[in-house]
Amino acid sequence: MARFKFRLQKVLKVREIQEEQSKFRWAQEERLAHEERAKLARLKEHEQKVKEFGYGQGEILLRQAMYQYLESLDRKVQSQTLRVAQQEAAAREAKTQWLKARQERKKVSLLRERQYAAFVQEELSKEQKVLDDMRSRVLS
Repeated sequence: MARFKFRLQKVLKVREIQEEQSKFRWAQEERLAHEERAKLARLKEHEQKVKEFGYGQGEILLRQAMYQYLESLDRKVQSQTLRVAQQEAAAREAKTQWLKARQERKKVSLLRERQYAAFVQEELSKEQKVLDDMRSRVLS
């Protein structure tokens, strides 16, 4: 049996590499988005603790300081919320790119599988032809 040679093997290899790179990028973006969400959660938790502490105080100066600090925390929370949204958008874009790369690799892989199936069928056909010729020579 002859050896199967896929002419687009290099293209397939490039598509596999592109898929791996885009998958890695998506994983990185997801990790960064997770970190940003964790920062936001920590800020909100801290804000809640400050509120609990501040509302327990009877002194007006402490409450005024708490309100100023809460305003500052609120700006940080808003800023972090924006960062989370941006990072999640980047993660979605990276996932889209990965899915496109995976689809492109699958197209070439499917082409390879079809060509290999056709190759095997052709080889089996040749083998059957040889066997038929041998049988006809023996019978004649």
